[in-house]
Amino acid sequence: MRLEDCNLDLDLAVSAPLTRTEPEPTWVEARESGALPDSVFELYHLAEYLSFGSAPPFLADDDNILFSYFGIILEGVLDSLAEAQEHQQRFGEAVNQTYDLGKKVRGEPWDPNAPLRARRAFRYLLLSEVAALDAVADLTAILLTGLIPRLRVGRARFSSIEGWLSRPLAPAALILTPQEHFLTELYDRLGPLVHPATGEREWLPLMRLYRNKGAHLGSSVFRQIGLHDNSGRFYTFFPRQWPYIWERHMKPAGQTYRGSTLPELFRQTLIHQDVVSYTAGLSNKVRTVVGAAALVLGSAYKQLGQLSFNQAALAELQDNSEMYAFEQFVGT
Repeated sequence: MRLEDCNLDLDLAVSAPLTRTEPEPTWVEARESGALPDSVFELYHLAEYLSFGSAPPFLADDDNILFSYFGIILEGVLDSLAEAQEHQQRFGEAVNQTYDLGKKVRGEPWDPNAPLRARRAFRYLLLSEVAALDAVADLTAILLTGLIPRLRVGRARFSSIEGWLSRPLAPAALILTPQEHFLTELYDRLGPLVHPATGEREWLPLMRLYRNKGAHLGSSVFRQIGLHDNSGRFYTFFPRQWPYIWERHMKPAGQTYRGSTLPELFRQTLIHQDVVSYTAGLSNKVRTVVGAAALVLGSAYKQLGQLSFNQAALAELQDNSEMYAFEQFVGT
């Protein structure tokens, strides 16, 4: 079917409800399942469930652009976190169905297709987790426009917030603007989560590395090591370096290996928890970061809402809008 073969002179248009007096079921389900932090749901409630015409003055332009975009991105947070929960569950199920020698010895069943499902679920999990963080970055850019370096509406990346949090916050003036107040609060809440001083440090760069490699190179890039405990139960571990070339440690018979012992090598190169525990911890960390950010952004939404229209945010969004010449494939 081609566009010109459709009736473009519409008498009736059907869309989702423009005015809502209660949350949509998907939002309620995500909150009740634990996929969605309460603070994100509260921001959705403050925005009057994203009803058309409910934009506060701060986000209300004559063409309904900025608040509509705000709604698109807030829905993106919901979708990404709900998808992440789904992929994490599928990943755990697939890992449990993957073959290992212990299952064979104990006579337990396995699925030969489980490893492929596990790799794909892990890839999609990473895509969803990073998408949730990037969506939060775009919401931040809308409400705190121009205050975080390289964070721009329509092109927001959480890596900009990550970089900002890695540097000391500039000394505050004696009198803070409302936006600067929330900027300081955001810095204080997110800093310890994004840059922890414990064994969790660099969790975000590692996740982004895996996301980038999986997105550009496919799910087969995720190499892993299986180890068993004293009871013969096997667990899988991901490396924390790229690329992970175990072949470099394989030497022909008679050639001396001069590298680390296996225990040393594993401690140096592998994540120190198995893949199921790691993905559970990763999902919890991302939800915590999203929830902490949404807590600040919800307060900002309430306090900034009655200020004059955020022309700077609209200008950034328009500057970052894109359109291409493509219309259709010829001959199809």
